[in-house]
Amino acid sequence: MLREATIVDADAVAMMVLHELERRQYRQLRRVSKEQLSQLLFVGYHQPDFRYGYPQAHVYQNQGVAVAVAYGFPAAREATLDNRWTALFARLQVTPPQQPVVQPRALPDEWYLDLLTVNPRYAHKTYQQKWFDEWLMGETIHRARQSGQPVLGMDVRPGTGIASLAAQFGFVATNRRRFDRQTYLHLRYPLT
Repeated sequence: MLREATIVDADAVAMMVLHELERRQYRQLRRVSKEQLSQLLFVGYHQPDFRYGYPQAHVYQNQGVAVAVAYGFPAAREATLDNRWTALFARLQVTPPQQPVVQPRALPDEWYLDLLTVNPRYAHKTYQQKWFDEWLMGETIHRARQSGQPVLGMDVRPGTGIASLAAQFGFVATNRRRFDRQTYLHLRYPLT
């Protein structure tokens, strides 16, 4: 079942985001242990203006558990999100990084898909002949259309599973970007 994330999903969603951030290997998070990052994400999940807080999330629920999550928002909303995580670092008494953990990425005309990931236990399972990430991508496109933005945008590393999924849905690469010393493709999907 596809639905908006709630406070109850905190444990499951924080773990999925943790795994995704570990894959992305952000330099600003190198000095943070896995346990500290897990705590940061769990605490941040409850904050509405945190980039990975529950208001920006939609989940795919299977047998009562969130097994996939997508984080997205209109480009105008990105400026109001906490990308420095300063309050969270202070709460855990960890020195915050000098630069934002996640740099702003959305273009002005976009509804931006920041993260879409599936719990590894469910990565190779389907429901009604669709993968969980396919269900979530379809829901994300639907949400983006309802926002009134003309384009759905996202950044992916070339050759990843999410890049392949985006290609299946018809996303088109418009340019290359560098974030945190890594190359990303900026993909766009017209919503009109």
